[in-house]
Amino acid sequence: MTDTTQLTETVDERDAPVGDDIEKMRAAKEKANAEAAARRLEVKALKEELDALKQTQAATETAALAEQGKFKELYETAENRAATLEKQLREQADEIAAQKLALLRQQVATEKGLPAALADRLQGTTAEELTADADTLLAAMPRPNAPALDGGARGNGNGPTVDEMNRILSRYNISPRYLEKME
Repeated sequence: MTDTTQLTETVDERDAPVGDDIEKMRAAKEKANAEAAARRLEVKALKEELDALKQTQAATETAALAEQGKFKELYETAENRAATLEKQLREQADEIAAQKLALLRQQVATEKGLPAALADRLQGTTAEELTADADTLLAAMPRPNAPALDGGARGNGNGPTVDEMNRILSRYNISPRYLEKME
């Protein structure tokens, strides 16, 4: 029985606080409430700080993405500009090559005696190819016959005879003395 008695006495002592104990408990409760309020304020301040940091981080990420977008935009602009310049360079190089070829055609046509109107018809890209084509074109062109300077009379190749010359001179009333000896 002694154990039960001791238990009852211990429980009774706890249940029956004394005046001093009440003050201690109130002070402890007020202290605990004050600490809890301070922790709540601290938690609230930390939450506000966390929210501010999250907003700052989001703003920073947004700025980084915007900057990245600008860099991407600048990069694409630079690529487009480079492609445009490269295209213009190719076009100018092609134009220069065409002008050089036209000049070479004119030179070959002039050297070979080809009419200027046919110079553009020459085929090839080098001087040798153009020269060979000009020779082929000239060989294919018909040659005009030389006009007969003697009025169409063809002799044996020695020229007109004395009788023929006298007839010609008399026809145009020319005295034979103006001509050198006709023999």
